[in-house]
Amino acid sequence: LFLGVMLQRSGLLWLAVLITVWVSSNAQDGDKEEETTFDLLQISNINRKTVGAKLFRGPDPTIPAYRFIRFDHIPPCKPEKLKKIVKLIRQNEGFILSATLRQDRQSRGTILALEGPGISERQFEIISNGRANTLDLIYWVDGFQNMISLEDVDLADSQWKNLTVQITGENYNLYVGCDLIDSFILEEPFYEQLKAENSRMYVAKGSIRENHFRGLLQNIQLIFDTSIEDVLRKKGCQRSQSTEVNTINESTEILHLSPAVTTEYVGEKPEKKAEFCDRSCEELGTMFTELTGLRIVVNNLADNLQKVSEENQIMWELIGPNKTLKNQSVCWQDGRVFADNESWIVDSCTKCTCQDSKIVCHQITCPAVSCADPSFVEGECCPVCSHSDDSEEGWSPWSDWTKCSVTCGSGTQMRGRSCDVTRSACTGPHIQTRMCSFKKCDHRIRQDGGWSHWSPWSSCSVTCGVGNITRIRLCNSPIPQMGGKNCVGNGRETEKCEKVPCPVNGQWGPWSPWSACTVTCGGGIRERSRLCNSPEPQYGGKPCVGDTKQHDMCNKKDCPIDGCLSNPCFPGAECNSYPDGSWSCGPCPAGYLGNGTVCEDLDECIAVSDVCFKVNQVHRCVNTNPGFHCLPCPPRYKGSQPYGVGLEVAKTEKQVCEPENPCKDKTHSCHKSAECIYLGHFSDPMYKCECRTGYAGDGRICGEDSDLDGWPNNNLVCAANATYHCVK
Repeated sequence: LFLGVMLQRSGLLWLAVLITVWVSSNAQDGDKEEETTFDLLQISNINRKTVGAKLFRGPDPTIPAYRFIRFDHIPPCKPEKLKKIVKLIRQNEGFILSATLRQDRQSRGTILALEGPGISERQFEIISNGRANTLDLIYWVDGFQNMISLEDVDLADSQWKNLTVQITGENYNLYVGCDLIDSFILEEPFYEQLKAENSRMYVAKGSIRENHFRGLLQNIQLIFDTSIEDVLRKKGCQRSQSTEVNTINESTEILHLSPAVTTEYVGEKPEKKAEFCDRSCEELGTMFTELTGLRIVVNNLADNLQKVSEENQIMWELIGPNKTLKNQSVCWQDGRVFADNESWIVDSCTKCTCQDSKIVCHQITCPAVSCADPSFVEGECCPVCSHSDDSEEGWSPWSDWTKCSVTCGSGTQMRGRSCDVTRSACTGPHIQTRMCSFKKCDHRIRQDGGWSHWSPWSSCSVTCGVGNITRIRLCNSPIPQMGGKNCVGNGRETEKCEKVPCPVNGQWGPWSPWSACTVTCGGGIRERSRLCNSPEPQYGGKPCVGDTKQHDMCNKKDCPIDGCLSNPCFPGAECNSYPDGSWSCGPCPAGYLGNGTVCEDLDECIAVSDVCFKVNQVHRCVNTNPGFHCLPCPPRYKGSQPYGVGLEVAKTEKQVCEPENPCKDKTHSCHKSAECIYLGHFSDPMYKCECRTGYAGDGRICGEDSDLDGWPNNNLVCAANATYHCVK
């Protein structure tokens, strides 16, 4: 009765533990990394500037979380770090993998993989298979693939999970939060054959497109020289006290089944700090509704626990206050209880033993049988002979065992002996048979890889001008296996595509200097002009708006009656008259050289060689008569476009061109809810746009993303060639 009630109520206790764990799922632990802890995202140089890596906010706001959308751009771990990791794996006989992830529902994705030495070869990979609800460890030994699956892991459900994978010695264990989900005994230490030379370790990158990880990854680490207990303790897991509370020992007078629930957190505990709420009113309303339902469930659990306490009292009355039970370790399996060191048969070929409250199982090893045709009894694993009369009198010694009848899988071996009929009737068999087994049979055949059909050409990367089109093919028809050759050739082809030329609107060039006045006194006219050539309108672009010439009155003063009336001096040079009717000319005007009477144009571009910005030592100065002007700054530069007349102006008004930074200059085309990231002066394009946290889209257009899954709440109207994450 006691055991039955404990089994019946244990489910209620575990349900209460899971509920309290769910309530506390935002706690985190910010312990610092030790020397033997490797942050795989950090040593792979994965950051916000990594192409194809989108930055998100995870459970720990101090550590970035990433979603990968371009897996061909994921960088591998640094080679020097990989060598140290492989060395530690061999020294520690395995490793511990810790990660926080949110995997897309029903998806299959690689968490960690070691690739090499060949291009398509892999040494091992850990895959979360949401379709089969398993965590698969796949490794290759001597060219043969082996796969071990942990079942009912519940990782691919679009919820944040803090998992710890232990692969040390013969153990392959999975912990989600503080709970051991499943475990397996490894048959061969594959980690002893890992190689770092010409190998690459990737995070989230699968061997084929279907195996890329779909979801968010945060704080993925490889841990060495640390026990699994210490790793879980650093995550906030504490040893449950429920076992000690409910232990039956010799001093127990009343058996108390403690209804207290200890909370074991699933995840890491961060330091508490004030933050602004980033949840919408609709989300908060849904949360309060769920909490109301949770309160009802907790109340029902409290009632059930009260009933357990009452039934516990009844059991104590049945046992009696004068009876004591010896303190002992027990094991539970399939609703049955077994004492310490007790053994039982699970199925015909598996024997289990209870050791310190842990169940240890192993396959039964069959002894050799003393007959040629042994028989199998239903419910028994080993073959038996139909008779037991086996005397050694008259028999020769047994011969050596024959070779196993198979080279893989399970087979048989035989040995024989002869009878000396002159000495004895020789009772017993003359042939013995026993089972033998090797590694599992691999039914695959060697085959070379073959290319699939080319995909259709992609759309042109631009809508006007010259762009690119791309098509790809995969080496999967068939996939190379058993040492088969890889596909020869390229898996990607790119060609240029040319659209209609992009329209170019016209822009005015600088004004030319004013011309000389038509008269020296009495009022004249001067003019200046400009050209629509910076740039000229092309391919349907709009022409410049405005006049090409300007006129202005000049020399409005009355003309004196003196020797200068005949304009003996060069236009612009000062004329000085004297009482005797003589005259003299002053210096030539700015931009000219001469004696005042005869003046020639001064070439400021030659006199001051650095007056204008040079590109590849090419002069960009234009001399005019008189004066000069500089051409506009070259593409991807910004700056002044000086012009003027004379040597002094050329020396003081030099052209300065600086590289453009659209992000800094606010000339980018990113959405107001997106962040402009400058990629470099010689990059094409020079910048990229990424929607900020809480928004999703292609960067040019961003929409609200309330659940932070990388997809907007509503469909966005993005460009035809950039539609990624524009669908809700």
